Amino acid sequence: MSRVEEYLPWAEIFIQTRRVVAVRVDAERGEYEALSETGSSYFIERLEQAQALLQVLRAAERRIEKV
Repeated sequence: MSRVEEYLPWAEIFIQTRRVVAVRVDAERGEYEALSETGSSYFIERLEQAQALLQVLRAAERRIEKV
């Protein structure tokens, strides 16, 4: 299991509870941030966490597009 996969359950809960709609990744600086629909932003410590958030958001987007 990859590190990103390990963070998927955390990412699903994080997105639901904080109403995350986007993730900003600045790989050069090593800065990762989750953005909520309320305008709040949350610092993300690890690249793997940011990647898991993106993966969950993209999966949700694909489900919406199918409907």
